[in-house]
Amino acid sequence: MKKIVAMAVSLFIMAFATVCFAETYEMVYEAPNFTEGLKNDQALSETFTTPHGILKIQARKLLQAKSENQLHFIVWLDDKRIDDAHYPKVDYGYTFRVFKNTSNSELFYSIESIDRACLFGYSPVNKKLEVYIDSQNYAHDSGTTPCIVALKNGDLVLAFEKANKSKRYRFTWDAKKNWFGYSDLGKDWPSILKEKQ
Repeated sequence: MKKIVAMAVSLFIMAFATVCFAETYEMVYEAPNFTEGLKNDQALSETFTTPHGILKIQARKLLQAKSENQLHFIVWLDDKRIDDAHYPKVDYGYTFRVFKNTSNSELFYSIESIDRACLFGYSPVNKKLEVYIDSQNYAHDSGTTPCIVALKNGDLVLAFEKANKSKRYRFTWDAKKNWFGYSDLGKDWPSILKEKQ
């Protein structure tokens, strides 16, 4: 009898720990299509407190640049430049979001357009900004729009949207690999907009 009670208590503790310490994501910032309103040589800057220091992200629309290099992103961590990239001009502009992993307070940053969505995060191991998710690396139908969001249930999802239907991938952090693992959730989901935070 004691063995059965001990086993039941162990199972309850494991289930409780799984529920209480489950990895969830929270969207903490969103700037939809923010580049559409930027004037030439105007910049948008945002600062975020991370477990690794103060991270500042700046996006500037360049006046003299060719269309493939029109948007300039610079990222600093505690005043040290850790990333510098150019992005092309796109229809409808770029959307920028910030997500927090509630289990460890790590922040991740998405930049997306109608053609491509990427999720970035600071790697303390490599001491640089990593591209953890790039929509171009995941199977999807042509003509779909990629979107990286946190759902109301806390899942971090990459969806490919078209005609109010989506194909979805769910991402979870693998602490041993210091990278995201993913699950292919399949097609024919309703639009992600109904479930996003």
